[in-house]
Amino acid sequence: MDQSRATEEAASGVRWFPSARSGRGLAPEHAVRAWSTAAWLLAVEGRAYLEDMAGGVDQPELRWIVRLRLAELLLDIDLLLGGYAAIQDGHQLAMALEYGLHTVAEVDGPRLVSLFALGGGPGGPAHGDGAVPQLWEELCAAFPGRLPNPLLASGQREILRALRYWSKLCTAAGTDAAFLEPFLKDA
Repeated sequence: MDQSRATEEAASGVRWFPSARSGRGLAPEHAVRAWSTAAWLLAVEGRAYLEDMAGGVDQPELRWIVRLRLAELLLDIDLLLGGYAAIQDGHQLAMALEYGLHTVAEVDGPRLVSLFALGGGPGGPAHGDGAVPQLWEELCAAFPGRLPNPLLASGQREILRALRYWSKLCTAAGTDAAFLEPFLKDA
């Protein structure tokens, strides 16, 4: 298996970003916005959820809720990268479990339940979320681009550098970079 395929389908057996790897995608002006937003969500929000999960070692209910939120976040990113409208809060999990993911990964609903250890509810096995951090690292490693890590000592610098780069991409693609403003305020 060549290196790109090994990165694409890692230890979890998940094929990451199949649409991007096949050359299908959005028009440049939409792609810049979608991929920049996806990178932000993975790097900042996703890693914050993982930090919450790690901090809740003795709180299985909290860890279960974080796994639910991560699955919902993946659906949001999946829809964004697919060029689809966002789903209203409260409906993401139902959509993800019913239809799975297609743009972030080729994963159907039952496989998503398995990967995120969502079966059995918060009273399920305490060891069930052990694969989620590894799964998230696989996802971030497979992302077609470098994701800044705000949890590192150099994280703020990386985030600001990424925002400058995404702004330049917006200019090159003829896209208004105003959508980056809330990211800058969060940085």
